[in-house]
Amino acid sequence: MKIAEIRDLDGPNLFMLRPAIKLELDTGGESPAAADAFATDFAHEKSPGDSTLVPVTLQRLTTLLTGVVYDLHDRLGLDRPEVVTRPMETPNHYAIAFSWDRRALAMALAQTAFDVVSGAISNLDSRMTELTALAENPVTSDDAPAMLRDDERRIPIIGITGTNGKTTTTRLVASILMGAGKRVGWTSSSGVIVQGNPVMEGDYTGPAGAARVFEEPDLDIAVLETARGGILLRGLGYESNDVSVVTNVTADHLGLQGVYSVEELARVKQVVAAVTMADGFVVLNAGDPLVMGMRRAIRGRPFLISRERGQPEVVAHHASGGWALWVDGDTVHFGHDGCEEILADLHDIPITFKGKAEHMLENALCAAAATLAIGLDIDDVRRGLIEFRNKPDQNRGRLNVFELNGTTVIVDFAHNAAGLKHLLKLGRGLTADGCALIAAIGTAGDRPDEAIIELGRLGGEQADIVIAKDTEKYLRGRSSGAIVDLILTGARLANHEDVRVVPNEHVAFDLALELAQPGDTVAIMCIENLDQILDYLTANGTAIS
Repeated sequence: MKIAEIRDLDGPNLFMLRPAIKLELDTGGESPAAADAFATDFAHEKSPGDSTLVPVTLQRLTTLLTGVVYDLHDRLGLDRPEVVTRPMETPNHYAIAFSWDRRALAMALAQTAFDVVSGAISNLDSRMTELTALAENPVTSDDAPAMLRDDERRIPIIGITGTNGKTTTTRLVASILMGAGKRVGWTSSSGVIVQGNPVMEGDYTGPAGAARVFEEPDLDIAVLETARGGILLRGLGYESNDVSVVTNVTADHLGLQGVYSVEELARVKQVVAAVTMADGFVVLNAGDPLVMGMRRAIRGRPFLISRERGQPEVVAHHASGGWALWVDGDTVHFGHDGCEEILADLHDIPITFKGKAEHMLENALCAAAATLAIGLDIDDVRRGLIEFRNKPDQNRGRLNVFELNGTTVIVDFAHNAAGLKHLLKLGRGLTADGCALIAAIGTAGDRPDEAIIELGRLGGEQADIVIAKDTEKYLRGRSSGAIVDLILTGARLANHEDVRVVPNEHVAFDLALELAQPGDTVAIMCIENLDQILDYLTANGTAIS
């Protein structure tokens, strides 16, 4: 048995809704070797003697670790922490997490707990002296959890998570709020923005971005896009939010940070919904069973969205006085407190392309629900939906559509199977009868083989011409050519043999335009050369939204 990781989580996390220290162990199998007698004596405040290692069950390991953690706190005169133990999805990995308020002390306690249970501690008295000194040290700002506590919070927070649609939903929420006269700071995968002005560039979907927004004076509201990486590596940057949004949960980033299943991914994203205050709202996509399963873990009021009329959960929720948005024909309906209003016509919500872009419709519903939940007037929300467009200046890289020499070109940050499905479905809908859908497909190298193969299969199944593009920036451990080989494998599963292979995204774009004829549609998964491609299309084409 050995330590896989000791990690300090500064805010609500996968284990508990407060700062936690995670001690993750590689047990080496179902019967790890532990110093059972030594740890038992220690937990019962006896002088430990026999440190012989013996095989124990995982249940016994849990008992030993928990007992030692409690006793360490008892010996130091500290309150007993909240403790959570659970198996991890990485084979033979097991974790114990406990709450903390002093970083250095808590990290040392985790190491000591392992040393006691594994029999690795050589001088217990010396170790306890070190721990006592840490416990008596004054708490500094660096030593305290880097989380905005409720008693320090000045403004409401809207937290937005999900696999796809986070950035669009965040941008649309911010746009609606600003249109209603609110001063807004928000985080996204493209940076930290205050009142439409970038103040930090890069992916700031974790606690660092949230902290930057909280530092900004004179804001009315914070809108925080929250990705799974930040939750897993650091926890949330705040104690609670007033409104949360979960757009969807689909397979993406599996195999990273110990998450191998979509169910575990849902548990990670559920953290954002679980910290919503009891008098707040949790916006849930009623069309996604994994999202709807989060209702059991929330204390806030559910606000359901659905792009289908008559979905049983939505009907029952509205009938009981709950809040919901749904689509009936070409209109969006708002049900609340037993009442029903028309929010908008789909033809008046540009980002949905008159309802053809189903994922953008869901994003629009999520954004509308979030802004209604935070207290905006329905007229302000309606106006905000009407004024927001999928053009680069408002929603850069998200379903940006251009007309270029009679060809429709769609540029989108799609990077997983769900995103590609939506991209190709809209692309087919915008392709003239008898004309071709040309798809440029690629992704980052840290996706599992099967995920990349699925991209190739989808392209081969739904597009007329497939261009497999390699990546120069995002190989992430793969060799050059490995990604396109997997895409080719997937395309062959769909009996699509004629796939053009290119070395990078820019060449893929040039080739697609060369092949395209009037009436065709080019759909490109754009993750690498977004700025150059959009600059070219803006200068030479006409934006459509």
